[in-house]
Amino acid sequence: MAKKIKKEEDDVIPVLDDKKDKKLSVEENVKKQFGENIVVDADYICSKIKKIIPISPSLDSITGGIPEGSWVIFTGQPKCGKSTTALFFAATAQDIKYAQPYCPKGRDVYYYNIEGRLKKRDINSIPHLVRDRFHVIESQPGNILNASSYLEIADQFINEKPGSIHIIDSYSALCTEAEQTGSMADMQRADGPKALAKFCRKTCNVVPVNNCIVIGITHQMGNPGMGHSPWKEKSGQAIAYQSDVKLQCLYHKAWKLTQEGAQIGQEGVWTALNTALNISPGNQCTSFIRYGIGIDIAKEVLDMAIDLGIVEGKTWYTFPMFDNAKAQGKEKACELLRGIPNGIERLYDEIKKMLGML
Repeated sequence: MAKKIKKEEDDVIPVLDDKKDKKLSVEENVKKQFGENIVVDADYICSKIKKIIPISPSLDSITGGIPEGSWVIFTGQPKCGKSTTALFFAATAQDIKYAQPYCPKGRDVYYYNIEGRLKKRDINSIPHLVRDRFHVIESQPGNILNASSYLEIADQFINEKPGSIHIIDSYSALCTEAEQTGSMADMQRADGPKALAKFCRKTCNVVPVNNCIVIGITHQMGNPGMGHSPWKEKSGQAIAYQSDVKLQCLYHKAWKLTQEGAQIGQEGVWTALNTALNISPGNQCTSFIRYGIGIDIAKEVLDMAIDLGIVEGKTWYTFPMFDNAKAQGKEKACELLRGIPNGIERLYDEIKKMLGML
């Protein structure tokens, strides 16, 4: 509105009232309507500091680790160590060093036991797992959860628990209510991917804002047919588009100390299909899972140090940075490394300096 000032008896001059007539800019109007910090600039995005949580030395060499606020996929053929790798990572993420103001006591982990195959053995094999912050969501007698139930629970926890870690094991096994209540004779197309697509739409913005990490495990199924890949991932396209970090285990084999010896674990060759940091995708590494401890950090660090020449030798291994300590064979060298106070961390820091990871 404009005030009217009488200059002379018949002359009326309109005068603008700044308080009432000043028009808000579009940006100011948006901020007023939706919130002061809704509109930000490029420097704000670049200045965001995200905690980077390691997976393992080998896997970090091809990914750089996993930033909080990420969607992650572990995929591969059966029994290649996807679930163990996810559990090991989640236990590491619980460490107080990765705490934030929104999770000051450390991060909570939510494991969606969709396949119903989580066992005491699996939990005991990850010694550094903080059990009172490890929560399992699973069906109970008379209450078998379907795909929508699992994803609805995950949606609520992601919204209400900033900084939390979510392991969905697996996307591929999600069974909708229609499938669950139908007969075996019903051959309708599985609509789990539709439920996953809705889940992605509902939480895609919440995960980075709340700095959660969602790890989804997917299956690679046989895909026979001329001209086709022998394996096909079962999960749907929406979750594939959503992933920030995606690791695929190309193949795995038994890990034995000698050719005739007992199997002590397994080694898997992984490739990074997607990465969230300044490391190009497509690189490969070998990761080692040792029964009873999860990923064998000492073994992975030792192999990397030998490749880089930080540790010397072929049969007898010498550690120049540890007063030239020596051990015969890689197994003894790993034992030596574990026995040195902070030995693994110190050696790994030297590797990261050499690789420009620090």
